[in-house]
Amino acid sequence: MRSAVAVTGGSGFVGGRVIRALQQEGHHVIDLGRRPARGDADEHVHVDLTAGPSGVPRLGDVPLVHCAAEVRDGFDRAVLDRNLRIMESALALTTGRVVHVSSSSVYDLARPSVDAQPGEATGRYRWFGTYGESKYANERQLVAARRDAAVILRPHAVYGPGDGTLLPQVLRASRHGVLPLPRGGRAPHALTWVDNLAAAVIAALRADVDGTHALNVTDGDPVPIGDAFRAVAGGPLAVLHVPMRTARHVAAVMRGRLGISPYAVRQLGLERTYDLSRTTDLLGWVPEPGTLGRLTGLRHPVPVH
Repeated sequence: MRSAVAVTGGSGFVGGRVIRALQQEGHHVIDLGRRPARGDADEHVHVDLTAGPSGVPRLGDVPLVHCAAEVRDGFDRAVLDRNLRIMESALALTTGRVVHVSSSSVYDLARPSVDAQPGEATGRYRWFGTYGESKYANERQLVAARRDAAVILRPHAVYGPGDGTLLPQVLRASRHGVLPLPRGGRAPHALTWVDNLAAAVIAALRADVDGTHALNVTDGDPVPIGDAFRAVAGGPLAVLHVPMRTARHVAAVMRGRLGISPYAVRQLGLERTYDLSRTTDLLGWVPEPGTLGRLTGLRHPVPVH
């Protein structure tokens, strides 16, 4: 009999890929959410996680991969509150292992992340949007739940076929052939191929761990962010150096035309690399490198106006 695994957020980019990976490993996948999963899960259970834990089904000790979250740029207290309820509901679903897909946005975005260790995410700094604040608050909820076994995964800039966030933003920002970024796009970034993340999820479900552990997940081969943009753009792209303050101002004033937000400028303009040694030690997981080659494979020619 196939072992069951429950997944929230299966209608999203990451959750849908996780479901397919779990099925390839022979699991019976229970998709939980308001909308059916992108991939064909074995079973769909309609549940509104934003309504709170009282109305969710109880699955016993079935392991849970929690990908569901509301994502929005800027600050919105209502979004934060809904994400807190979503996590509260998710924790009520099961008494079993929880693998929570968080984000590198829990780190301090005001300074570079240079081979950042998991312990550097303290929350004792200014947040630049509800997204990072929500992800950190959700992590604290999971820690407070004191599960026998829980793993928090922190990917940075997940990309791959079907991505509706990172790649479209790159394409919008590249369509004029000029992109102003701090350091001229030379800041190294360790991006995360969605299949590397899915493999880390499966490793986290299998690993012999006790307690709750927060772990970084990336491709492990940092690339200059300007090179990443050029790889996807498929056309001439000049990445110009502008000071951080100027780049954020331009993004705020011209967001509709530039296609990139001040939040994204802050993310992209500084180094974002993350230490993976603890992830490898605890999970036995090693990412497959090859970021630029995969980005080139996703290339979309962008007309220059």
